Amino acid sequence: MTSFQVWLKCYNKALLALLFILISCSAMAQSEDTVVLSGPTEEVRAGYFVVELQQISPALRPLSLQVSDTNSFTNVLQTVPIMGDFNQVTLTGFESGDYYIRAVHQQRVVSQAAIKVTVEHYPSWQALTLFVLGALLFLLLLLTLIMGHKKAVRHD
Repeated sequence: MTSFQVWLKCYNKALLALLFILISCSAMAQSEDTVVLSGPTEEVRAGYFVVELQQISPALRPLSLQVSDTNSFTNVLQTVPIMGDFNQVTLTGFESGDYYIRAVHQQRVVSQAAIKVTVEHYPSWQALTLFVLGALLFLLLLLTLIMGHKKAVRHD
């Protein structure tokens, strides 16, 4: 092997090492510019849920969450600013339906992907049944207390 071939081999190894370094630096810089969102994976039965934020760089503060009913975010329903250094945010007040959430910093989308949350409330007949049962139990308790009080007054 000639000295030129040895030099060329070392040069190629150095270029390959430099390429790996540049790729890893680019991946690290990209991960600092993005936020990973996670939310409930199952259907939500109430009108609230928790969204977790991971890998938040201090450079991405202040951060906001955009909520939409379409995956393309053509109709943004609300923008929720995240105050402070929190990694969890509770979103509330949602009707039944599908919602998409993404992270935004200064009008620039910084979440790796939007998350989808499906809200499906309990049927109203179930809520009314529980209300009526609770009212009946309360009346039964009230009657028991009144009757017990009258009996105690008569025996005194």
